[in-house]
Amino acid sequence: LEAAHWADEAGEGPALGAWARQQLGGLLLRLGRWAEAAEVLESALADLTAETHGDGAVVQTQWWLGDALSELGEHRAAAERRLQAAEIARHWPEQQDHATLAHLAAESLSRAGLLTEADAAYTRAGELWRTVGSVHGVVRALRARAWLAVRGDSGGGSEAGAGLDSGAGAGAAVGAGAGAGSEVGAGAGSSAGGEVGSGDEVGSGSEAGASVGVRAARELMADAVAECRAALGGAVDDEERFRLTDELGSSHQQFGELLARCAADEDEALLAEALSQTEQAVAVFAGLGPAAWHDRTGAQLTAARLAADLGRLAEATAHARAVLTACDDATAPAPGDDLTAARRADASRLLRLLEERAGK
Repeated sequence: LEAAHWADEAGEGPALGAWARQQLGGLLLRLGRWAEAAEVLESALADLTAETHGDGAVVQTQWWLGDALSELGEHRAAAERRLQAAEIARHWPEQQDHATLAHLAAESLSRAGLLTEADAAYTRAGELWRTVGSVHGVVRALRARAWLAVRGDSGGGSEAGAGLDSGAGAGAAVGAGAGAGSEVGAGAGSSAGGEVGSGDEVGSGSEAGASVGVRAARELMADAVAECRAALGGAVDDEERFRLTDELGSSHQQFGELLARCAADEDEALLAEALSQTEQAVAVFAGLGPAAWHDRTGAQLTAARLAADLGRLAEATAHARAVLTACDDATAPAPGDDLTAARRADASRLLRLLEERAGK
């Protein structure tokens, strides 16, 4: 702040002052002071130029500003800043930042309710992720588009658990070779998001009655599954295999959640399909061991509820009891862990309800 003040006092506002305000804006963003960050970054952008400061600095500032506006709920404005940054990054030799910004812009468009524009942006982001070799980005763009497809039908819903991790989040370096020289989005907490099955054709029993949106969503989720499975076949090390397996489990889980939300008027075919996808998620997460304990038990509780909705009380009971067993397992998180306690309480409550239903 002091550097920005003295640069302005010395008449260096358009040069050193703009750079100092940019750094101040990034610091305010990391501190969670979104409104102040947005104001300072807007001020910095007025004086930042590619000729003086480098296009990397301009992109960095627009990226940070997009993050701040997103946190403030100003999603249209955030999309505009992210798209402007993406347009500059489009010309860089390395396309990682371009892909990330395109995905973030799609997320903002989705949150702004601009579903057609968001779908186009996610489609473009998916193409870019494929270009840079990020299977995770491709899969998450497909899943985000699936959720958009059903939102177009119902006007609600969003991708559950979306967000890009390695290679796509706020910590990616911007403008390698373009003069950025700093970390992009550090501490902003934003992530691109925008994230299944065996790849076999699913839902033939309910296809005729499914809406256009549900059919499109099913195809996109199935594509996400296929991408995960194909990539798993070529995984070169245990770390990458773990991450891809986790992505596959998440895709199964979201596939099930999406179908369950779309099941109207007690559509048993869709509910059964949702249960099948969720049970596949349980199996995938189980293969990852203790590291996926929370994901596995969460999916298993969902499977229990879906089975109960279908009237499969024995199956629902088995799933709920499996969660209680997992809570007592030596590999479970510490008993004081809030989520472990919540899992135990949810499973116990569900078992009581199932016992009451069975006794009627």
